[in-house]
Amino acid sequence: MAAIISSSAKSAKNLAKQVAKQMAREPLEVLRAAGTQVGGTERVSPPPTAPGVSSSKEPSPLDKVKIEAQGQRQLAALEAEIKDIQKSREQEEAAKTQQEEAVAAESQAQEKEPPKVPSKPSRRLFGIGQKAQAEKQKTRVEKPLPPSG
Repeated sequence: MAAIISSSAKSAKNLAKQVAKQMAREPLEVLRAAGTQVGGTERVSPPPTAPGVSSSKEPSPLDKVKIEAQGQRQLAALEAEIKDIQKSREQEEAAKTQQEEAVAAESQAQEKEPPKVPSKPSRRLFGIGQKAQAEKQKTRVEKPLPPSG
């Protein structure tokens, strides 16, 4: 039994030595592998073929007609989309110019009006000063003027 334990210890030691030697010979191998793991690599695979389509490079005349018809439909759809985009841009520009004209007309109307200057608020409190002044006027006595002389 002791022989088995000693042989397993020796084999573990040998394995550890072998791994250490291999790591010493190739210290950057881990980093090389890590770069592809992190960044990934692009794999180019052949495009899948549809069923019923031959895998030869030259398509059949029937396929050519189908491809041409599909291309024409896609081209017409793209042209229609371009026209729609152009119409929407023209509408946006027209709305923008109308808005600018409205702002310009409003600013001109404001320029024609005289500027409004706010007046100062009255210092008199609720008409109390007016009553007191009227009472003074009633009881006012003329003061004689000194003789000039």
